[in-house]
Amino acid sequence: MLSGNDTFLLPSRGTGRAVPIERGSVVHTVPRYVAATQRLLGMTVGAEAAYPQFSVYSSKSSPAHPHPGVMNKQRVISILKVTITFLIVAFSIYFSVWKVDFSELGRSFRTANYWYALLIIVPIVLSHYVRAVRWKVILERIHPNVRTGNLFAGVMIGYFMNNLIPRSGELVRPWFTAQEEKDTTYSSLLGSIIVERFIDTVALLIMIAVILLVDQHLFDGFEEVGVNAAVVRPIIYMAIILGIVFILIAPSKVGLWVAETASRPLDWLAQHTGITKFASFRAGVLDMFRKLQLGFGAIRTARQVLLVTLHTGLLYFLYLIPLWIMFNAFPSGANPEATLFAAVEIWAITAMGYAIAPTPGAFGVFHVTARIALMKFVNFTEADAVAYATLTHFVNYLVPIVFGIYFLVTRNLSVGSLFRARGDA
Repeated sequence: MLSGNDTFLLPSRGTGRAVPIERGSVVHTVPRYVAATQRLLGMTVGAEAAYPQFSVYSSKSSPAHPHPGVMNKQRVISILKVTITFLIVAFSIYFSVWKVDFSELGRSFRTANYWYALLIIVPIVLSHYVRAVRWKVILERIHPNVRTGNLFAGVMIGYFMNNLIPRSGELVRPWFTAQEEKDTTYSSLLGSIIVERFIDTVALLIMIAVILLVDQHLFDGFEEVGVNAAVVRPIIYMAIILGIVFILIAPSKVGLWVAETASRPLDWLAQHTGITKFASFRAGVLDMFRKLQLGFGAIRTARQVLLVTLHTGLLYFLYLIPLWIMFNAFPSGANPEATLFAAVEIWAITAMGYAIAPTPGAFGVFHVTARIALMKFVNFTEADAVAYATLTHFVNYLVPIVFGIYFLVTRNLSVGSLFRARGDA
């Protein structure tokens, strides 16, 4: 996204050389038109090489063609990330069908009641809409005129990207929303999303703590995927305590001071070792604290705090309903243990699995964690558990894809534009 300090480069007549045109000049709208045309055509990053006369650079950005060594390093990192993600998905899918009788699995799919799969679309869509409404409450002091419809579109675009690349939706969502709501800024929207995700993390940890008070054996039975309950339980309690302390001090000046003081050794290491990554990491941490302050600074009134809390509770209730409804789609769900509390436990386990090992759209990770949780908490058969996980995940995955495509088409955007926005963020 172009900022106020951007310099546009246009070809000069006759020489073909690029001439800088500062924002505010009469002709600065030309490259904006070109950029819009590129967006509508869905041109990829490589399109600038094919049409160099229409290049649009930022005065703050690096050259269009980085040093070959930088490009090779970035390529290696990208390949490594893709490889790790692929291995996580492959191993998760393998463990999800491990020891499963495929003839029984086929029977589970044939006998499943697919009307329940259609029914859960309603709470899934409502949960995304409630997230958009909660986002509006967070933004109402700094952006009071932002429209809920555009926030909902931004939420769905974000989940659409998460289904393709893990965690990318948090970067694309503020970019998309800033395009639709001209009075907003990318930084303020990103700060609000960081706050939102932090609230979600604390809410998850609190829910897990409450579950552990009721069922101290929540993590028992997961040894086959490397989870030792005796090790995990104290880590969870420590994470809850640290999370609550962090949420209390992070938005304040004290939080930024603590971050600046505690991270100073990283600058010392960068200066004495020549490894600039230490300084870059420190800058990233401090930037996160500043964005947290910006985001939390928007939540000032008791009304906002109350509404954010209520919407968070409603959001997670809507997350649980599809899991509970889908119990009824399989014969194994016809037992007294298929309760709403069992759905809470399954949600907590699958959410933690995705937080630890994020994959595109929770592929594989949801399947293996849901399968073990269903067999442990609801006494599902192995075949019914795998079929439940597959069908429930498919519906949850498909909803953002359908809405994402709809909003891309209706807003004249391409998938390529989303990937470029992610790369520029």
